[in-house]
Amino acid sequence: MGTCVLKISLSDDIVEEIEKHKQLRQKQSIEEAVVDLIDYALKLPRHFMKFDWKKAEEEADYEISSGKTESFDTVEDFIADLKK
Repeated sequence: MGTCVLKISLSDDIVEEIEKHKQLRQKQSIEEAVVDLIDYALKLPRHFMKFDWKKAEEEADYEISSGKTESFDTVEDFIADLKK
């Protein structure tokens, strides 16, 4: 398998996130961390890529701010509620 050298410009915010990923995944270099992130992104199932995450977050925020949430004391109570 060959390789391709890419030169890209990234914002400080992006580099900071890559550095966090590097530490988390115990990569030796920022280059390894970037390759790991690209590999992960390319393997995401297509339905995750097409899902409108922003819309889902907005809907969830609306539901929460409208008080349409429930709390449960135990996991068993939560599961019982799901089965209703």
